[in-house]
Amino acid sequence: MKNNKPNRLTLSIALSLFWLFFIPASHSSDSDYIKTAILFVAYDQGESNAFLRIQDRLKEANIPYRILAMGRAAEVFENDPALIRVAELTRNNILYNNRNQPLNQRLVYQLTEMISTKIVYTGMASRAQAQIANAWERTGSRIIAFYDNFEPIDTVQYVQPFLAELRYADAFHVPSARTASSFQGLTKALGAQVIVTGQPTIEDWDKSYQETDRMLLRSTLGIDSQRPVALFIGDYSNSYSEALQTFISAAAMLPDILFLVTHHPKTDGRLERSMITTSLAKNIHLLDYGTFSPATLSTIASIVIVHKSSVAQQAIYQGKQVIYVARPDYHNLMLTEQLAVRASTPKPLALIIDAHLRGYKTPALADKLGIPDSPSRNIAQLMAEGLNQYDSDSW
Repeated sequence: MKNNKPNRLTLSIALSLFWLFFIPASHSSDSDYIKTAILFVAYDQGESNAFLRIQDRLKEANIPYRILAMGRAAEVFENDPALIRVAELTRNNILYNNRNQPLNQRLVYQLTEMISTKIVYTGMASRAQAQIANAWERTGSRIIAFYDNFEPIDTVQYVQPFLAELRYADAFHVPSARTASSFQGLTKALGAQVIVTGQPTIEDWDKSYQETDRMLLRSTLGIDSQRPVALFIGDYSNSYSEALQTFISAAAMLPDILFLVTHHPKTDGRLERSMITTSLAKNIHLLDYGTFSPATLSTIASIVIVHKSSVAQQAIYQGKQVIYVARPDYHNLMLTEQLAVRASTPKPLALIIDAHLRGYKTPALADKLGIPDSPSRNIAQLMAEGLNQYDSDSW
């Protein structure tokens, strides 16, 4: 913990001298020294989407920020002027495909020499993010880790490389009160706070629900105003193709329902297109990624169907009835809390879809899990409060 470290100034000076004399200049194309209030460190799509919402709030408050991005996040922020372009991060295929891949430690310390920030706000999706957090903690920056999942942290595999590498954090931001309870052991070990902020990506769906003209959307897609619609949102997990086949078989049993399908942004939709084309179902319409967002499409859907996609949580938050298509041994918080239901084979799935259309309802997500309103505003306000201890001229 920071208050237990002996002579951190001496350590910082020693490190600075070492990297000054023995390490070559930074590989970043941003050759000038960078000073900013907030430094975002992003890896996955989910946390990147949340960061975009927070950044909108920071812009409104005139709080400067920059971004270090790797993995899928490098694509999300590719054209963002706030991105600090470091080829070893943004063009690293090994890092993209392996969240346990470490960064060269020389590079990490080069970055600390090049970038000064008051707050490091990092996702928890890779070992590299933890390396960056560890390095900036030594410079005196406040380290905040953002957890973008509603599941208990010990059950989520993708955060384990980050947690294995992390040495210190000032705080963890989590989406719900129920999620926070799973952080007790971790926060005690690291001397960190856990703060329930909500999940900013939920706000993406808020905007779609406020702005989408449902009748116009139906007309654009050529869907009769009275025809029931269900939305299937694809992913790319190892067991996804099995779930997709189960869904397609169930859809063929319900010819009066139109099923819209979206594929995951990491895929090209080839799997979905092949399986739908060779099936007996004539009531499935695959939409290319980017045509309309899942949030927009869900506004005209009575039911949202997923395999293991995290967007199920956003759909539930909007009051949509959600069905997971997964094996009987698959469990998650939404199922445990009976906020969604699961089907493993075509006939039960068809029966559940029909039951939902006939009026079956699940409880409200926010009330049951303890999710605060206005997550991005909450987080931006916490950042502003954290910056109050600094002279704004030093940003």
